[in-house]
Amino acid sequence: MAPGRLLTLVLMILIAGCSGAKETQSPQSAGPEVDLDKIIIDSGEEKDESSSLPDPYGEDRSKLSDTYSSQSNAVPEAFQYIQVPKEEVRDPYQGYRIQIFSGEDVQYADTIAAKFRAWADSTLIEFQPETYTFFKTPYYRVHVGDFQERNRAIMFSNIVKRNFRGAWVVNDRINPWQVPADSIRFITK
Repeated sequence: MAPGRLLTLVLMILIAGCSGAKETQSPQSAGPEVDLDKIIIDSGEEKDESSSLPDPYGEDRSKLSDTYSSQSNAVPEAFQYIQVPKEEVRDPYQGYRIQIFSGEDVQYADTIAAKFRAWADSTLIEFQPETYTFFKTPYYRVHVGDFQERNRAIMFSNIVKRNFRGAWVVNDRINPWQVPADSIRFITK
């Protein structure tokens, strides 16, 4: 398309669009002029300007302040009482251990368990974890420690990972009497 024809087409569209526009009225020319500063009533008293101005939406329109002054924010009775959460019954045998080996060779599992016991005896000061070697199809596994809280198991696994890099925290059945006290710190020599 030629540039001249394109320009002509754009001008025609603009002219057609402008010809259908209505003229707007200013708010002052819409009704009778009212002095907005003060309105004086026959008795000589001054009245608030908002009460004597004509309501453009009709007389039946309620004001927002009227609506909220008649509402109450009462809390339902069911929500007024503090509900104390029930204590969860915790299985004392459910907890966490650190798995340091998983493989098919039973002799290697026993060797890893012996190495861990030797390392724990020579390195750990306040805590001597128990070592468990067992078979769970299809692998022999070596788990150490008994923990009821996951964060304590993670703290101990960070120490174990220094020498046993494949160590990680697993859910397991534990011996509750082997769980270290909260006052025991996991420190090394």
